[in-house]
Amino acid sequence: MDKIITQISKVLSGITFPLLMPTYAILVAFSATFLYFIPGQPVLTVSLVTLGVTMMLPIIVIYFLHHIGIISDPLLNNRRDRTIPFIATILCYIGLGAYLWKINAPAWMTAFMMGGAALLAIILFINLVWKISGHAAGMGGLTALSVYIVYKGYCIVPGLWLPCAMITVSGIVCSARLLLDRHTLGQVAAGYAIAFTVIYISMLLS
Repeated sequence: MDKIITQISKVLSGITFPLLMPTYAILVAFSATFLYFIPGQPVLTVSLVTLGVTMMLPIIVIYFLHHIGIISDPLLNNRRDRTIPFIATILCYIGLGAYLWKINAPAWMTAFMMGGAALLAIILFINLVWKISGHAAGMGGLTALSVYIVYKGYCIVPGLWLPCAMITVSGIVCSARLLLDRHTLGQVAAGYAIAFTVIYISMLLS
């Protein structure tokens, strides 16, 4: 049973890898808000650009740094390995935010990405002295997005189903990280709370 739980936790950690969170955010925006009614091609284009810029580019940087020996673990479980990849990812978030602004995406979508860049900068600073959960931070950001969508009346289905679903998934993911012994409860709670606060405030200010 323990092995099964461990394997499930690893799978959950994989599909909620922090670099996937911007893509998930775009998918939530296009499936749960008025953006749902936009024709398919722009949706596909924005989704692929988001995946490429905020996941593929950082992964290429991470594995290149691992290949030349600058970082020891491509999964960044070692706190000391995170600085350069985080800086690269921050630049990717800023670049994507500029792209969304350029194509006249809703201001809150651009604000989400810029808030993500600010969040990563905060986590990077904290990471200098204390490891914080990137998975929890990613889920905190998605929860903030879902709460904002409902609060502003952008959700095409009324009710609190989206925030409730996101909070439930967040609890499962954070539990998986604890079961894998990747973080302490404090590191998970801090990542989630900081991310929710930074992302939500960023969108409110948009």
